[in-house]
Formats: sequence, C-alpha cells, structure tokens
Amino acid sequence: MENVVVVLLAVASVGAVLYPLIRREAAAPDPILVVRPDDPPPTRKEVDRYRAALRRGTLCRGCGLANPEGSRFCAECGHRLESAPRDTARRPPST
Repeated sequence: MENVVVVLLAVASVGAVLYPLIRREAAAPDPILVVRPDDPPPTRKEVDRYRAALRRGTLCRGCGLANPEGSRFCAECGHRLESAPRDTARRPPST
C-alpha cells in the first residue's frame, strides 16, 4: 500500500513538471505577429491590401486575413470582425 502511494506521488510530480512544458508548446502564437523565415517577402499589392483592410476594420484578429470591404465575418476562420461595417442607409427626414 505504501508503494502505491509513493508511485502515485511520483507520477503526480512528473505530471506537474511536464504539463506546463507541453501546454506552452501547444499554445499558438498570435497569427498576425508570426513571421516565418521561409515565407517569401510580401508583394506591394499584398501590403496595400493588408493596409486597406486595417484602415476599414476588416482585418481578422483571429487569423490575420485581410477581408474585402463590407465583410462582417472572416472568410478564413469565421470570426466576427471587430469593426463590422454599419448600415449607412439614410433615414428619411422627419417632418
């Protein structure tokens, strides 16, 4: 019985040490900030598309995709875009 307790304590100790190490590797970094050395440099057209999406609020914070104007949800991952375009239809003047 004492041996079982010792083995359980040893397993729990090893698990407590390894869990944070395994969990840290599983956590994905922010995709917008990831720069991979093997990726080709972006073209001027890609940079302009990214900047335009950033200005109009259609850049996805979930996956980093520059969505087209008028998008409410990301075309890649489905996240709701933070600055979803508002309905700009004019109301009739009140009389």
